Amino acid sequence: MQIFNTARSTMAGFAAIMALAATAPAGAQPREVIVGTPGFTNNGGLDIITKAFEAETGIKVTVKSGGMDDVKKMAADGSADAVFLPADEMDQVKAAIKTGTRKRVGRSYQGLAVMKGAKVPDISTKEKFIAVLKSANRVMHSRCNGTPGGAGCSKTSHMLSSLFDLPEMAGVKHAPSPYGEGGDALARGEGDMAVQNISQIMKWDNLVVVGPIPEEYGRYLDGVAAVPSKAAHPDLGQQFITYATQPGTFPIWYSRGIDPRKGAQ
Repeated sequence: MQIFNTARSTMAGFAAIMALAATAPAGAQPREVIVGTPGFTNNGGLDIITKAFEAETGIKVTVKSGGMDDVKKMAADGSADAVFLPADEMDQVKAAIKTGTRKRVGRSYQGLAVMKGAKVPDISTKEKFIAVLKSANRVMHSRCNGTPGGAGCSKTSHMLSSLFDLPEMAGVKHAPSPYGEGGDALARGEGDMAVQNISQIMKWDNLVVVGPIPEEYGRYLDGVAAVPSKAAHPDLGQQFITYATQPGTFPIWYSRGIDPRKGAQ
């Protein structure tokens, strides 16, 4: 899987999706759709797609970004018209989801980051990935305090911190970030490598995405979207989801570490 880590590729994707807006309807009435999303999908392409949707339709998009529990609450109480979540988290609120609206977004990968200017290693196999980690002075990752999935240990924090509990990771020098995620700590110069969600590594100008953690480790999130049954504007929620998951958005998602061809639905 090739991950594009340059501003040019992101802008190329933006240009591709903005081309869809060339036929924006004249005199469209201003309306608003509210979208609930955790960071991995917001940073994974929604930040670009929402701008194109607004330009094409004239419909304002208000993004409510939060933790997964926050987004599940939006699904349950209908305070968002469309919600984006990992598939297993969406399963937990399936009773609050409008039938037939659930749609696959794609597989969002956790990846390895190094500082810009450092040698970019090969992590294309499990064996190479382990060897690279063992060569590091310190690999930074999210802190996990408490029950996995609970306060102090988010789903992704546990996913990444528990990687280093595997027997084959013995000898890897690693440390939790004192605050923020692993990539945040690396960007501050607190290590020489980090594992974090690829879309959230890319927010740092001084970091480079080496590539995704080998898929056999299962360190990824399968993103899905759906319309809550209690949504105030379910038609707009469905319209936004259809737009965000159309084939023309593929380069946006893919450039941010999400593969729309893979993942649960």
